[in-house]
Amino acid sequence: MAEANGHTVPHLIVNRAQVVSEGCGACGKEFASTHTGERALSAAVGQDNVTYMFCAACGDAIMGRVQADAVRQRYTWDWAVPLKGSPLSHNGKN
Repeated sequence: MAEANGHTVPHLIVNRAQVVSEGCGACGKEFASTHTGERALSAAVGQDNVTYMFCAACGDAIMGRVQADAVRQRYTWDWAVPLKGSPLSHNGKN
């Protein structure tokens, strides 16, 4: 989701405990526009398991075309939530 000043809002990928600042790897759409979040698909690609993230619509299209179970295991559905705040200073330590 883009803020009024044009900056992209980072999104938390819940089960990966990862923050992404880019949109969908296929269409470029932001992952979620409301605080409740939205489904997102992650794909681990290659021997190094480089991760690509896809919005729900593109994820559905991708998963509808995956034919082999061995390949299907490289995809994981997750949940993306827009982050409005910043990390705790000192990672929550005093």
